Amino acid sequence: MRDTRQLVLIGVLAAAAFILMVAVQVPVLPGAPYLRYNPSDVVALLMASVAGPLPGVAVVVLKDVLYLFFRARSFFGPLGDLIAVATFVGVAGWVYRRRPQPSAAWFIASCGLGAVARILVMIPVNFLLLNWQFGMPPAKVAALVWPVIIPFNALASVINTALSVALLLAIKRRGLVPARLGGSGR
Repeated sequence: MRDTRQLVLIGVLAAAAFILMVAVQVPVLPGAPYLRYNPSDVVALLMASVAGPLPGVAVVVLKDVLYLFFRARSFFGPLGDLIAVATFVGVAGWVYRRRPQPSAAWFIASCGLGAVARILVMIPVNFLLLNWQFGMPPAKVAALVWPVIIPFNALASVINTALSVALLLAIKRRGLVPARLGGSGR
């Protein structure tokens, strides 16, 4: 029964994340208006904090598959989002679940490690994706690392962490703290 509940929750949260991804897109870097922040990562991060990193990453995968089929013009954007967000959510969820009595401070620290992992992974991934999608030579991509790639991924991670903490604290304040869902999620 727990597995069925968890699968249903993954599906519902992936649908919610997809709706957020489609409905809310905000350019956050003036020098790169084509990179837009969307709050869909928050949903996956909340799932990872409650059920573990694998269910959190499953929400990301389903959300990006939905986006690929219904909204994307190519598969490069959803692929980049999948790699970035799955890294962030997976690492943050894994670190968060290591502590038996997690706290808000531990959640923030976990998200910080997830952000570092996301940034470190997205640097080489952008070299590949930008070359495959636009034929961009490595020298041109290298020129984007400090002014675009690192700031965008860092800013998205900070916003996602802040929104997730606010939601988790509001949920806790109302006494709606969910018990960890079936299995270890590890």
